[in-house]
Amino acid sequence: MNPRIWPLAVLTAITVAAPSNAMPGFARKYRMSCTTCHAPFPRLKDYGDEFAGNGFRLPEGEPARATVDTGDPILELARDVSLGFRMDSYITYEDDGDPSENDLKTPYNLKIISGGPIARSLSYYFYFFLSERGEIAGIEDAFVFLSNLFNSGVNLTIGQFAVSDPLLKGELRLTYEGYEVFKRAPPNSSSNLKYDRGVVLDYGTPFGMDLVLQVVNGNGIGEGSGASKNLDSDNGKNVMFRAAQALGPASVGGFVYHGTERRDGYDNTVHYLGGDLSVARGPAQMTALYLRRTDANGYFLANEQEVVSDGLIVEATVVPSDKGRWAFAALYNWFDSDYALEWEDLGPRDGIVGLDYETLAINASYLLARNARCMAEYTRILKDESRAMGFKNKNRFLAGISVGF
Repeated sequence: MNPRIWPLAVLTAITVAAPSNAMPGFARKYRMSCTTCHAPFPRLKDYGDEFAGNGFRLPEGEPARATVDTGDPILELARDVSLGFRMDSYITYEDDGDPSENDLKTPYNLKIISGGPIARSLSYYFYFFLSERGEIAGIEDAFVFLSNLFNSGVNLTIGQFAVSDPLLKGELRLTYEGYEVFKRAPPNSSSNLKYDRGVVLDYGTPFGMDLVLQVVNGNGIGEGSGASKNLDSDNGKNVMFRAAQALGPASVGGFVYHGTERRDGYDNTVHYLGGDLSVARGPAQMTALYLRRTDANGYFLANEQEVVSDGLIVEATVVPSDKGRWAFAALYNWFDSDYALEWEDLGPRDGIVGLDYETLAINASYLLARNARCMAEYTRILKDESRAMGFKNKNRFLAGISVGF
């Protein structure tokens, strides 16, 4: 996108980034059970979605005890800063697979989470990884949220978030296996549907259609270039637009993403086009999402070569009771790409490195407490060309516990 045009797009378009973690601090603040928003945590119920979309305020109105009366009509101070922690620990085993998967990942993640109102229509949210996979990973989600901008019904989010959040919020899933399709890309590309910095506008129409526009840097949240080594790596911006229509118990959506990037003197144009369908019936919900990614110069070479990739995510969850202890989930990832890079003269590692990926994960979760979920998960790895030269037909077994406090 022309860098001279993108600021105009921010001002004239309609666009959502929402919080993506269970936040025990809210339960403490409002003296409510986790089941008010989650079933089970971190999965959100409709009320939890409404609470988040309302800027972390109760839809029926904030209780008087939630704020401090300062005597200043334009100063709203929360009585308590909402603060929570989440820790995930896993034991994993892969038969005849990657040795790093036979591991005691205890802990795998440790996060500090905070969010809440700043002013009447302004809120904030962030979480910091105190530990992720044994290292300090830093901040992922971090943004401010301005609701009902100029009484227009449009919400504005500014900060750092997952580009895929309006499609599927990865932090709300029940499975250890993630939405791998969103991050698959040619190795030299930094543009994908994972974390990025930018702005989001979202609007819900009176007839049940949600519209979202994101304008982002397009190079993720890793190291960039220029005066600031960790921000944007070029002067262009990437744009994603999504529309989703509610149809009774179902929702049908579509999205498009366009961006450019430059690496080692070569340019690449990235396009995503996709659609999704979600249906909820009683205790069960199923979501299917398809996307096509096109890289105009996927190898970043002088003789440009297009790379086309297709992805599919199918997820099903069954929660027999909001107040119960059991939950079940299944997640299917499929990614097929014509990207292929030959590895030569590497002895036993000779072969082709690609992007193809296919897994099926089945998860059973049991609540030891409303804020403590233990789980068992089986994953059939049908294909993963990014490791072990076409690694496929392996099994991963996992046991774990996730706690929020």
